[in-house]
Amino acid sequence: MKTTVLFIIISIFSLTAYSQSAKDSLKKIVRERIKDIQNTQSDNSYYTKEDTENEYINENSTFQALALPTENSDLSDFFKIYLEKKLLKKIDFSKIKESYLYKNISNSKYNYTIRLTFELSKTGKATNCRINTGNKELDRKIIEVFKKYRLEKLALKESDKLGKISVQLFAKENKEIIIKASQFAVIDIPPIIKECDDLQLYWQLNKCFYDKLYAFLLKNISLKTLNNQDLRGEIIFSPRFTINKEGKITNVNSIAPNKVIKDEIDRVISSFNGIIKSGKRNNISKDSYCETYRTITIENLK
Repeated sequence: MKTTVLFIIISIFSLTAYSQSAKDSLKKIVRERIKDIQNTQSDNSYYTKEDTENEYINENSTFQALALPTENSDLSDFFKIYLEKKLLKKIDFSKIKESYLYKNISNSKYNYTIRLTFELSKTGKATNCRINTGNKELDRKIIEVFKKYRLEKLALKESDKLGKISVQLFAKENKEIIIKASQFAVIDIPPIIKECDDLQLYWQLNKCFYDKLYAFLLKNISLKTLNNQDLRGEIIFSPRFTINKEGKITNVNSIAPNKVIKDEIDRVISSFNGIIKSGKRNNISKDSYCETYRTITIENLK
């Protein structure tokens, strides 16, 4: 009698414990695998082009209203001192827009601004800083400069360690790239589930959320359904869903090798009810779009 055994391989998407070179190598592998799955599921988009643009416009409008970027902010003045103006010429918006994040955004709707995101460590230092200027060397330089900035000037609180923090740094206006940085930080805290509500850092909260969700998926997925598909070996899939302002999972639309497996993954995720707090932006509840990639290995054991 054959038994179907499932294994979730989470570590390939968790880069915390690796050196920088190992992270870069692993990220490249992940990007290639994600590109493959996106290409094979191009007919299963989560948003229409119109929906994508509307979400993009609304998100940016909210961000701008909270961040209030200006050429004369304290953060702008800091970068004017420590970042050579000539380096701004290396910013390449054409490369930035090649990202899958912006592929459905028309030129007329794209806002031509650049943000830096980061998290707070236990000691309140900026960590996991990310920016995309279209030039990796410039990205590293900007992060190096930003880490010298005194974060207390952004009036961050202890509770902000639970969030991903964003600040605008640059904008393109009248065909010129300028330093136009945030006056205030924007903090996005992810949805929180029961078993994770005592954690203190963003990456812990985020990892705990997906770990618990996948433990639930493994416990409740139908082995019979998977076994009947005659698929063996490693299967990559991408759960996609929204957690609304009330903390409920909605609009589940996963990517999987076929519709039967997709429907089964969607069924299990839709039944997950462990969320106790919705995602928030600057302490205001918001809809949170969730997407990740995982693998299941299906093997027959005699």
